[in-house]
Formats: sequence, C-alpha cells, structure tokens
Amino acid sequence: MVEGDGFLSMAVIPILMFVVLAYYAFRLLVLHDIQAIRGKNDHKKLKDQEQYEKAAGELMIFLAVGSLVMIAVMYVNVTASVVVVCIWIVIFMILWKKMDDKYGEK
Repeated sequence: MVEGDGFLSMAVIPILMFVVLAYYAFRLLVLHDIQAIRGKNDHKKLKDQEQYEKAAGELMIFLAVGSLVMIAVMYVNVTASVVVVCIWIVIFMILWKKMDDKYGEK
C-alpha cells in the first residue's frame, strides 16, 4: 500500500489523464467539436457525424473512468493498477475500432 506524498506523486499522471479525457469528452458531447479529435486538416466525410461524436465522447468518458479506477487500485497495489489500465486500454481500442467502423469515414 502506498501512502501520503508517495501516493500523490504517483497518482499525478492518472489524474492528468482523467482531466484531459474529461475535457475531450466535454468537447465532443457538449460542444460537438469533432475536430478536437480528428485534426484540423482531416475533412473526410463521416457516415454519421452526430453518432460518431456521441460514441467517441462516451468512449472518452470510459477511458477517464479507467484512469480513476487506476488511481483507486494504485492505492492498494501499483502493479495491479498497471495491469488494470492496460486491460482498460485494450477494451477501449476494441470499442473505438467498432465505433470507427460503424460511424467513421465513408
């Protein structure tokens, strides 16, 4: 178990991950700013932009929750937290691929 300042210094990266992912989820779900994740020069047509924004925003929230879970598990066991976040990222990548195939470029 990690306690005190040691835990806080280790938890900085997952906390920053949570903040960044929550920011992008906000931009996608509230501001409907698809260019936030697609880039300024990527103007290719999407099959369904509205659904793409919604699904991408939800997946960003999923990954943000994963970083919070990582922080909680890190308090108990650092190695287990790395395993948990790796599994979480693999699931995220699979879901992102399915979302991109369904709503992505024509």
